[in-house]
Amino acid sequence: MSDPYFITASLIVSFLGGGIVSAAINWARSERADKKERKIKFLNDQLRNLYGPLYYFVSQSEKCFELNDRFHKAYNEEFIQEKWSKDELTRERLRTRAVQTIDLANQYIAEVKSNNQKIKEILDNSYSLIDPDDIDVFMLFNEHYLRFNKEIEESGKLITPDGIYERIGDISFLRPEFMERVKLKFRNKKNELEGLLDK
Repeated sequence: MSDPYFITASLIVSFLGGGIVSAAINWARSERADKKERKIKFLNDQLRNLYGPLYYFVSQSEKCFELNDRFHKAYNEEFIQEKWSKDELTRERLRTRAVQTIDLANQYIAEVKSNNQKIKEILDNSYSLIDPDDIDVFMLFNEHYLRFNKEIEESGKLITPDGIYERIGDISFLRPEFMERVKLKFRNKKNELEGLLDK
């Protein structure tokens, strides 16, 4: 004959054991779901407030650089390579058109400068969303932004003495490494978010 105490104890242990395992499984699932939701929210915040806006302005600036290059190429073909009459009236018209072309090309660079101001504001307002491996690249953008605004007059004249400028290094409107990094991170984060939302 079976011991009733043993049967009852076995049932209680069996019941509790199953309950504990079930609770542990539910806790693990809940923790995994919470972690996924936090990751989705953080990626959304990064895309909406940092990497998305950066991508937008970097892409605009990239197009402005391309337009500037096309204007300079057209300028070279039209005014340098082309053989024009030496007539003074012709020369005067050519000078006017050449200046117009250079002014137009410079307007696209002015747009890059304006975009850099917006990029700086985005970085300042959303610094907590920057990935740690982007900090050095973004701080280098900041350095060049500051130097451009401190060392170059509105007219485009360099204030820094030549020898000092050469020792400190060139100033870039917008470094290619910064543009490539922003575009790469934007695409990667967008793909990562889509992958999480598909699961």
